[in-house]
Amino acid sequence: MTMLEQSDVSVWQDMFTSIIEDADSNILLIDEEFKVIGLNSGFYWIFYETYGIELKKGSSLLNAMEPKNPRLTHEWKERCMIALSGTPIKVEDVFEIDGRNYYWEIHFKSSALPDGSQVISVFSRDITVRKAYQRKIIENEANLRSILNTIEDSIWLINADYELIDFNKEFYKKYKLAFGVKLVKGTSILSLLPDDAPELKETWRQRYESGLKGRPGKYYDSIPVENELRKYEIKTYPIVENGEVTGLTVFARDITNQTRAEDLLKKQNEELIKINSELDRFVYSASHDLRAPLMSVKGLLNMIKRDPDKENTEQYLELIERSVNKLDHFISDIIHYSRNSRMEIMPKRIDFHELLEESIESLKFMEGAEQVRSIKNIQVMAPFYSDYSRLLMIFNNIIANAVRYRNTRTGADSFLKIDIFANEETALIRFTDNGVGISDEYVDKIFKMFFRANADSKGSGLGLYIVKGAIEKLEGTIQVQSKLGEGTSFTIEVPNVKMTASTSVAPEQ
Repeated sequence: MTMLEQSDVSVWQDMFTSIIEDADSNILLIDEEFKVIGLNSGFYWIFYETYGIELKKGSSLLNAMEPKNPRLTHEWKERCMIALSGTPIKVEDVFEIDGRNYYWEIHFKSSALPDGSQVISVFSRDITVRKAYQRKIIENEANLRSILNTIEDSIWLINADYELIDFNKEFYKKYKLAFGVKLVKGTSILSLLPDDAPELKETWRQRYESGLKGRPGKYYDSIPVENELRKYEIKTYPIVENGEVTGLTVFARDITNQTRAEDLLKKQNEELIKINSELDRFVYSASHDLRAPLMSVKGLLNMIKRDPDKENTEQYLELIERSVNKLDHFISDIIHYSRNSRMEIMPKRIDFHELLEESIESLKFMEGAEQVRSIKNIQVMAPFYSDYSRLLMIFNNIIANAVRYRNTRTGADSFLKIDIFANEETALIRFTDNGVGISDEYVDKIFKMFFRANADSKGSGLGLYIVKGAIEKLEGTIQVQSKLGEGTSFTIEVPNVKMTASTSVAPEQ
């Protein structure tokens, strides 16, 4: 059978009409001369309500549109011509009804009939709701983007293939500063790490891999940024869709300042514990050492009152003077201890000749001072700046110890050699004596507060403790070498504070 019977054609037309009427889309069929072959009610009413144009079978689409809207007529003609050329097209149209905008998505496509003629099928559907959702999504994305870019943390997202999905401005900026790389979406985040850092790549690969397996992570990294080592707290959160991990969100927070503050607080707490402990010991020992000479004076005064022999008075007064001197020395050490603890560093240019002479002069009335010969060797290669009062405190205590613990054997040649070498960076100061020396078991204890090797030890037990504290304030170091019966050597190194940036130097006096 080469031709359909008339009844068959009628059946097919009825089926076609039923199909297009029940279709979700609005459907229009026109021939190559733009005459309407068929349309469903959806297309009829939307066209009528939108443009006031009533389309009927057999009527010309363009002729119906021309009187109402010449511009729209031209656009539709161009679209139909493109479709007739064999190129399907899709367009979006906007129209207004009762002050509200509606959106069409319209498809134009041509099909050839058996007789060689062409039919243009036009399918349209209302996408107003979809457009509203799209606008909402775009607005939400813009709001989210704004929020992300105002967050100080670095944030980035990767997919299951380690490809960079998105990131905020902070991550872009910090990554460029750290690695000199501009981030590009769609690029493997691992490939953006330096090739000369394989360990870093492997570390991050393991972190990403763990997160993509559904395990949140928390890590800490130290990364150089602008020539400064910054510490980061890094957290990874899996992105889960329909029960499957499809990516990873990573947050990196700079905790450098927080860590520094915590370290400072920890250091201050440790210092406070140390100070409290030392204060307890200080109060206990100081009260005992202050009371002892006072009780001695009190006892000697009582002896003077009771002893009828006035010739003994001079001996009692000499003993009283010795106790008073001991008390004065102890009080002086307490003052030095307090001054070193609370006074700020006050740098000035140091004349080591003047400093040494002042120290020796202040101790010349000390018992046995005249028996210790001083040997001086001072070389200053550049102007040296430090805290004069603390250096004097250090010199006084070490020189006093050299006198106090000199070799008292008859005919002994007691000496103290002072070597000073200063340059633009440091001063190296060495005190070497040939006194009684220190036993090996006590060498590492001599800088402790109130340490005395035995009950016969002279002094307050604060001298070398003060020396070490003053040197630490000057950010210097002290080392001791000693051999019992042969002598002791103290080696001190203190920095030239003129070499430190932004140092405030006290005026010359």
